[in-house]
Amino acid sequence: MKAPETFARRVDADAWLARQRTALEDHVLRPAVLARRMALQEYADVWLRDRRSASGQPLRPSTRRVYEHYLVKLIYPELGEVLLTELTPALVNGWYRRLVPDRPTLRARTYALLRGVLATAIEDELIAANPCRVRGASNARPATQTVVASPAQVNELAAAMPAPLAAAVQIGAWCQLRNGEVLELRRKDMTAELISVQRGVTWTKTGAHVGPPKTDAGVRTVSIPPHVRPVLAAHLESFVPDGPEALLFPAAPGSTVHMRQTTFAYHFKRAVLQTSLPATFRFHWLRHTGLTLAAQAGATLAELSARAGHSTTSTVMRYQHATAARDDALAHALSKLASEPDE
Repeated sequence: MKAPETFARRVDADAWLARQRTALEDHVLRPAVLARRMALQEYADVWLRDRRSASGQPLRPSTRRVYEHYLVKLIYPELGEVLLTELTPALVNGWYRRLVPDRPTLRARTYALLRGVLATAIEDELIAANPCRVRGASNARPATQTVVASPAQVNELAAAMPAPLAAAVQIGAWCQLRNGEVLELRRKDMTAELISVQRGVTWTKTGAHVGPPKTDAGVRTVSIPPHVRPVLAAHLESFVPDGPEALLFPAAPGSTVHMRQTTFAYHFKRAVLQTSLPATFRFHWLRHTGLTLAAQAGATLAELSARAGHSTTSTVMRYQHATAARDDALAHALSKLASEPDE
């Protein structure tokens, strides 16, 4: 370290050097000192405020709301006032054992959030190791088994929907869009053969929030299967006003206001109950359905990822479900092989 000037007296040089040593020690020790004084809640509040997505964007309002709920309702009551340096594996394990044991998915997501917060604390040099060490605690099988609809059931469901919403079912299944992506679609996003996915809408207590998809890969152009094109053309003709900003599925005919996801879910649930699908069937499972059928049609993992808007092929693997009809076809194929005479 070089001084900014030459000192006339040795005592001045020694004083300057002492100040630099103190400043250096403060810089080195500050994270440890800070951690001894900072409780988990104080740190996690800052973490949530400053958190960014993998693409460097601020968290989506809906994601921030979910994280805040997990923190306030499930983490802070027991661990919020504990100092970062006093969060031990034993303490975290005890909390985890008591954490909503009858709701495995919620339990796994809450644990994953705490582990993520403390992983950042390691990066900030506030703690030396992550006390979240329960193997597999961040993974859980969904309590409800995903159902893949048949093409006939997709049509059955679309027919049961109110007429202005029927096309949303076809888009969800055959173009594999998410609920928020569907409800933000506008006339400008459509051509006769393509859907451009540029945005999605999410909801918080303050209302609708329009923003980019979850990841950069979520911005994509999806080819509309030929059998769906007449359906979407008829929808545009019958229910969507002229103008590029017109919503495909507004809150009311001709409105510029988004349909609330709860309103859409209400109509979807009523429609499901009128079909052969199980009562638990969800809109997101139409996306599962479409990607599964695409996989069975021969799509590669890269092609499925591009169509779904996933940044990795490992994510899209979740959508490659086996269906009963496909399994029966495979069984018949095996029997055919078995019946062939040996050469």
